[in-house]
Amino acid sequence: MNYAGENIIFITLLSIVSVTLLVFTLKRCYRSYKNFEKLAKFDGPKVSSFLLGHWDLIAQTPEMLHTTLRQLAKKYYPHYNLRILHHSSVNILSPEDCEIILGTKKHSRKSVIYLLLLNWLNDGLLLSKGEKWTQRRKILTPAFHFSILKNFLAIFNEECEKIIEVINNKSSETMDVVALCSEFALYAINKSAMGHTLDPRDKEQLQYRDAIYSMGDIYIHRLARPWLHNPLLYFLSPTGRQEYKFLRILHNFTRTIIKKRMSTFENITEFEKLLKEKEVEDDEVYLSQKKRKLAMLDILLQAKQDGEQIDYEGICEEVDTFMFEGHDTTAVALSFCLMLIANHPAIQEEIYQEIKSVLENRKTPTYSDLQKMEYLERCIKESLRLYPSVYFISRITDEDAVLHSGLMCPEGTTINIQIFDVHRNPEIYPDPEKFDPDRFLPDNCQNRHPFAYIPFSAGPRNCIGQRFAMLEMKTLLVGILQRFKLIPVDTPETIVIRVELVIRAKNGIKVKFIPRN
Repeated sequence: MNYAGENIIFITLLSIVSVTLLVFTLKRCYRSYKNFEKLAKFDGPKVSSFLLGHWDLIAQTPEMLHTTLRQLAKKYYPHYNLRILHHSSVNILSPEDCEIILGTKKHSRKSVIYLLLLNWLNDGLLLSKGEKWTQRRKILTPAFHFSILKNFLAIFNEECEKIIEVINNKSSETMDVVALCSEFALYAINKSAMGHTLDPRDKEQLQYRDAIYSMGDIYIHRLARPWLHNPLLYFLSPTGRQEYKFLRILHNFTRTIIKKRMSTFENITEFEKLLKEKEVEDDEVYLSQKKRKLAMLDILLQAKQDGEQIDYEGICEEVDTFMFEGHDTTAVALSFCLMLIANHPAIQEEIYQEIKSVLENRKTPTYSDLQKMEYLERCIKESLRLYPSVYFISRITDEDAVLHSGLMCPEGTTINIQIFDVHRNPEIYPDPEKFDPDRFLPDNCQNRHPFAYIPFSAGPRNCIGQRFAMLEMKTLLVGILQRFKLIPVDTPETIVIRVELVIRAKNGIKVKFIPRN
């Protein structure tokens, strides 16, 4: 055999690949350098190393990262520049700048912060862009129509009663409300949006919740190490192999749900019959003998059946996305809200009196009842101001963007929006650390900048499930506060915040529940 000839071919191919990679890397570094030059006008902390940039600020524990980001926000308002290796970003803090970035479709592309989730969520609604995002959003929007949400209330009330039973069995004991709220949110979203009832005896749901927490740790670890952003290097790393183990748990859980629902969906003939006979309006088609309106998963399955540009993999990525976003963020929001209410007895009493006034002697609220509970809604909004489930969101500018200060972010700049600090602006929210639901009285909101409050993001890519989440939160809070008085254990001063996929308390959030007479 002509080994010499083979060697020449191999060396030639290797040289071509090496030169191509070198050219690509040099071009990328040059482009990053030019952007870095343009962003030099932005204020920000001094770099500890020319090569590493601000890597030392980011490569901290999740709780120290929170402290650092808070300090930077206070010192460099309304924006500051950070650089890790060759990658620069601008962190913005003012509502005016938030509107410039979020209020248009021009800057809707997600940054590397989100791309690190690709292995898990693939190209679902959170990560997709352009025509695919528009088409998927159009498919999913009917799943969150208020008429469908009204039907979900019976499910939310049912799951709330199960949580009440758990609390009753441990009343007067200190409880970690994070686990409690996570269980409620996971069961509620499965039964409503997925049309699937979880068996409390199954270990898979506990493994799923634990895997989500572990993915948060892995995500922050990878985010702070740019060399792990490379898919190949990450795949070969111990962290990458660890992620693979958790991904199997996460994906097996959601795919089991999808396959079970597909089997049910395919066996139902009444659905097609109703469509043909036009017995009801399209957005009020009932499914199965229980006459339950189409859940989110059913809508995706119907879109697949109708050939609306979604296949099985597309369904999987949307279910993975909504299961994570819809369950974990709601659980976190509920946990912090319970803690705040427990720490403010006068506010708690006012909520309780509102519940009594609206429900009179009834135990279970209707949709109309919940809409009347305006003070409760203000408390939830104020809790989300202080503890937004998502700490920050990130975009890439698709064209040059001039911020409110007059400084320009060139095309391709990563913009990080620190929601946590946008919500604590003392110019907009006097005494910003104080829990004050009256900030959300209509008169107090009237002249407030619309992008000063963005717990569900804002603009064209705002959270599609925000009404779903608000209904869930109201239902559980009414059920708990109607029956129990909350006694504080943890306080805002003792809780240690961690920056992860969502905001978390390092040691959980503990509350005592005392049965009401």
